Amino acid sequence: MQSKGDVSPVANYLIRLEGQDVTDFSSQYGSESSISYVASNLAGKPCVFPSYGDYTQTCVFRTYGPWWKKAPSGIKRYNGTPSEFVSEDFIEISFSESLYPVRLEVYETYNPGAIVRILACDRAGGTDTDSGQTLWVTLWKYKPKPCPQEPRIFAPHLKRIQFATNLIRLELNHHFLDYYTELDGIKLIGTKMPPESCTDTYQPAMSNDADIDNDIENLEDLLTDQKTEDTSLADRLTPLNIKSSESCLFTILPKEIIHLILSYLDIRDLCQLAQTCRNLKMHCYDPYLYQDLNLQPFWTQISSSRLLLIANKCQRLQRLNLSWVGKGGHMNENHFKMFLKECCLELQTLELSCCNFVGSNVLDDVISICSNLIELNLHSCTHIEDFSSFKKWPLPKLKRLNLYRTKIDYTSLSSVVRASCDLEHLNLGSCQLLNSSINLVLMDLGTYSKKLKSLDLWRMKSLTEDALSHIYLSCHLLEELDIGWCVDIKSERDCYINLAKNCKYLKKIFLTANRTVRDVDLRMIALHCPLLEQLDILGTREVTREAIVFVLESCRNLILLDVSFCLGISSSDVCSWRAAFPLVTIKKSFQNVSVT
Repeated sequence: MQSKGDVSPVANYLIRLEGQDVTDFSSQYGSESSISYVASNLAGKPCVFPSYGDYTQTCVFRTYGPWWKKAPSGIKRYNGTPSEFVSEDFIEISFSESLYPVRLEVYETYNPGAIVRILACDRAGGTDTDSGQTLWVTLWKYKPKPCPQEPRIFAPHLKRIQFATNLIRLELNHHFLDYYTELDGIKLIGTKMPPESCTDTYQPAMSNDADIDNDIENLEDLLTDQKTEDTSLADRLTPLNIKSSESCLFTILPKEIIHLILSYLDIRDLCQLAQTCRNLKMHCYDPYLYQDLNLQPFWTQISSSRLLLIANKCQRLQRLNLSWVGKGGHMNENHFKMFLKECCLELQTLELSCCNFVGSNVLDDVISICSNLIELNLHSCTHIEDFSSFKKWPLPKLKRLNLYRTKIDYTSLSSVVRASCDLEHLNLGSCQLLNSSINLVLMDLGTYSKKLKSLDLWRMKSLTEDALSHIYLSCHLLEELDIGWCVDIKSERDCYINLAKNCKYLKKIFLTANRTVRDVDLRMIALHCPLLEQLDILGTREVTREAIVFVLESCRNLILLDVSFCLGISSSDVCSWRAAFPLVTIKKSFQNVSVT
């Protein structure tokens, strides 16, 4: 259900609550100390709706579309990731009272359609007594798809649940978005009593698309060789109605061929298939199939005790994604340490994005045990207060480090930079504690990280053009640079010209809100960076349409150009360029368009 205006009054027995607090989120466009474009704007009374456009009072996430995945810093997809798991971001919001949900209203005021899953938390009585894990239940989910570009109140039909909740989680996928999605508010409508006790008709739950409505009710059953009623995958792969391994022609294939086929299955499907016969069980539980292990899709089921259950299958583990895992503080640090010691000595990639259980002690365990790490993702791990582990335990093989929104300090970061001379990808976006020393950080990077390929310095406001010189004079392999909202950089000293001349492999340059970008800067970027694919100059004041045309004509690999809020560029200019350069996606945001 969707609406362009406010919904009609609810029945007398229903209660409507506005969001009270944003309790957790994965990313935001705004800075940590701002009120513009931040996640907390989702709470409170909607203030933009029914206007449509780009407004600072809304909740906005960090990315949109496929562009970040296409950039040099994009992450390779994990083998065996369930196709129905498409969530990229999340936000959790609490309400002043616990209600049995009847309807949820999300006010979308710019580029709607990102929400792909809605969950409710049973914090009062919904605890799994076996694992001690807080219960999260999916109320609704659907595949991402393009939506009409207009404001709406998104109110999908919800699954009926038998508990009251005051904590709702939205999960989002930005792939089809034309630009950043903006959420203006959220309201929970429900009852204080269970639905069956209400006299009026309760809104029925509507089934979701069958291809994606396939939640795991109990992951532990699948991981501990217990029987399961869901054998649909086994039925598909064993059409001969196999009753024993002797009658299975599939199992006489060479082991390498069987493993190649099974490598396309996720952990859930492997566990189901293992229950068809002993021979297939042996193949399905081969540790070589668990070299790539993505547990993020199962974040609601994973606990430290369940990690230990699968330890015997993970002896060859190379890449592990635990992002979003451990909600509610039910990951035991000692159990997690045991898992690391048993399975992760040769681990090369570890992703812990938005893991609330990851604090200073867990970080110390990770770095001391997983000394062979090549990639470490601590994106939005805001509970780490002390990063001194980087001083004690060098990571000499490290090539990728994501510290977005963390509390990393200069001395700790300097230690890891000095120890990791092969560093290629570094994300320091929104690291507030680095602001005062970001220029020293770039000096270290210029000295020790000459193999650097991507550098994200989003909202490092104290960054100067002198500090930037340490990058372009030393890191000649650079392919991606994001210095969006680094507002102290002044182009008069030719920093962008020198960047273009020295870093000829650049594919992505984000100069968002760098107000002093000039025509000559763009011309030099176009002349010296022939591989350029993505360029963001949002908010520049001095650039003219002639310079933009020069970029479009010169950069034959260009696929994304953002000229939003550029004073010298009109909407008619953008329309003509889109027609003349159809292979380039040209963005121009807007405000003050109201739909009644």
